[in-house]
Formats: sequence, structure tokens, C-alpha cells
Amino acid sequence: MIYQEANKEKWEKEYISGKWDYLDKNPVERSRHAVIAMFCSYYFPKGRILDVGCGVGTLVDFLNSTQRKNYLGIDISEKAIKVARIKRKAKFLAIDSKSFGSRDKYDVIVFNEMLYYVDLKNILTKYQKLLNRNGLFIISLFSTMEHKEYRPILKTCNKLFKTLNSLDISGEVKKRKVTWRVRVFSRH
Repeated sequence: MIYQEANKEKWEKEYISGKWDYLDKNPVERSRHAVIAMFCSYYFPKGRILDVGCGVGTLVDFLNSTQRKNYLGIDISEKAIKVARIKRKAKFLAIDSKSFGSRDKYDVIVFNEMLYYVDLKNILTKYQKLLNRNGLFIISLFSTMEHKEYRPILKTCNKLFKTLNSLDISGEVKKRKVTWRVRVFSRH
């Protein structure tokens, strides 16, 4: 179940053109990152965090100092990673989520608006191996009246994992009403 395969060239062009610049500035968009950081702090205030599909690293703005030191953001776009490194003091790596590998284990792995672009079961299986024993996935999915792709993703996650917490955030972005579904999952 891939809705739109991640394409490095496409993402580079979009970041270079400025198409995604609003994500780092819009208060409603930033609120999603604040909620994700709140969950990170609640469950693992000193935790190691892996942010898969981090974009320009906005999540870092909302993490505490220990979490920032223990944070790694990865994204397919080299342009996004360059911007992240300039704007934020954290560790970032330009790499496709399918290619990323690590000996490190993480307390929290964040999939923020990126599960539409990968083979869901493969990516969750792969990254589950990078979680510490009591580690968590935090998943954020976007929805509008026209964009319902989040439903089968959440259905799959609910089958594979236990939902610990959830919060929906609604607002207006670019004159469209949107809702983000933020979910915290643990292993069964």
C-alpha cells in the first residue's frame, strides 16, 4: 500500500522551489510538531528520538535540550537537510528511509506525514527493530475531505501495535480545513 512512491528528485525540486516553506512557519502546522514533542517528553523526557522524514527539522524546536542531543532526523531531500542543519542544532542525515540503517536503538521513532510514500508493513517491520524494548512509534497523518489515505494506514498500525495515546488537531492551512491524526503506538 503505497499512495505515492517517494521520489528523491521530486522532493528536491519541491524543497528548492519553496513549496514546503510554509510548513515551518504556519502556526497550525507547527502545532502538530508541538504535540509530537509533547508525547516524546511525556513518555521519554530524556529519550533517543529518530524522526523519519524530518523535512527541515521543525520538531527540534519543541524538544527539550536532552532530547535535542539524542535526536536524529532523516529525510530523502538533501535540500531539506541543508536547511535543517542551518536552522537547528541537532543531527540530521540525508538518506531515504528504506536505505537507513543503524546499530543504535531509539526510544521514540516519529513518522510525521511520511507513511504515504513507503511500503507500510516493510517500513514498520524495519523500524520496529530499531526501537528499544519499551520504545514507541509516534505517527502523524494528514486528512482533508479529499484525502482519506490515513484510514488504511491507521488500520494497519492498529492491527500491529497497541495505541497508547492519540490526539487530533484541526485547523486551516492555505484556506483548507485540515486535520492531523497523531497516534502513539507501542508493541503489543
